[in-house]
Amino acid sequence: MKFTVFTPKTKPLLGVDIGTTFIKAVLLAPIDQHWECRGVACELIPSQAFTERDIVDFDSVSNTLKKIMMKLKLKHQPTVIAVSGTSVLSKVIQMPLDLDEQHLEEQIEIEADSLIPYPLDEVYWDFETLGATVNQTDKADVLLTAAHRQLVDNRMTLAREAGMLPKIVDTELDALENLALAQYTDTDSSLEQVMIHIGNELMHIVVTQANTVTYSKEHQFGLQHFTQDIALTMRLDGQTVLQQLSADTLDTQWQQQVLPIFHAQLQQHILRALQLMQNLLNNELPTSIHLCGGVAMLPNIAESLTTEMGITFTLVDPFAHISIHPEVMTEQLVAAKPLLCVATGLAMRSVQHGAH
Repeated sequence: MKFTVFTPKTKPLLGVDIGTTFIKAVLLAPIDQHWECRGVACELIPSQAFTERDIVDFDSVSNTLKKIMMKLKLKHQPTVIAVSGTSVLSKVIQMPLDLDEQHLEEQIEIEADSLIPYPLDEVYWDFETLGATVNQTDKADVLLTAAHRQLVDNRMTLAREAGMLPKIVDTELDALENLALAQYTDTDSSLEQVMIHIGNELMHIVVTQANTVTYSKEHQFGLQHFTQDIALTMRLDGQTVLQQLSADTLDTQWQQQVLPIFHAQLQQHILRALQLMQNLLNNELPTSIHLCGGVAMLPNIAESLTTEMGITFTLVDPFAHISIHPEVMTEQLVAAKPLLCVATGLAMRSVQHGAH
């Protein structure tokens, strides 16, 4: 986790979340120890541009990124982008606490060579010391993150072509950790806070307590099959379904025929993720959950899950502790809030480490 530190030289960063269906962007500037939002954009990618998390239609993604920059009226903007999926590895390892930076890096490279399922010359990898290992006073927890070079390079190239200046490549999970820490720092630090983000293909769960991330994990579950089922039911192509859902113009027939089935699947996957978390943390199931991502756009989803699961669900407002510049369109911001959590967490980053 690399949480942003405010300094007089901290400049606005554009967080860009390149999803498999939408590209979301948030521009944040540091103002007197808090954030100010200076722009948001959310654009549907006008084709099936991805196979899983790999880009197959580069033109569509490139054109959508350029549209984002035009809407935000930006050029040569320092940018943070994210990667996720099976080509990304994040693992906490233990290292001797007394190693200096050079020897720590050498030792981690040895560990990385054994843990990363690709040759090291085919990946970018980075690490961050998290702190002392619990119950091991001579060890430190170190977060090792690696991503396949092609996954990173493709996104960097497209960002540059759109007029962005990509400065940092992060993971979606790290971005959500950033957001969770910013969201719940001012709450009772003894309380456990659980955030679940569900996008098109992936579900992320982040748990914080005492201003620290205590658990985070990525699961293979999302809205993709749900939108495919709507397309079959409504006899439409998938792209039309996404366009009409985002514009709130799709006939409500899907809410009776498809939504109840998805609700049942959603509950099962959330419960499995919570049980895995419970087993690892040796905790009780949470009494409340903060929900975000594309799933939060579904009608009355928080109320339905609260009733059906007996856990209080609330929707995440990523701008709860962020001031909004007067020039930002309020209607656009309100409509896209649940989709902007990863992009907001990315924009909260600062340049602290370089990848290998």
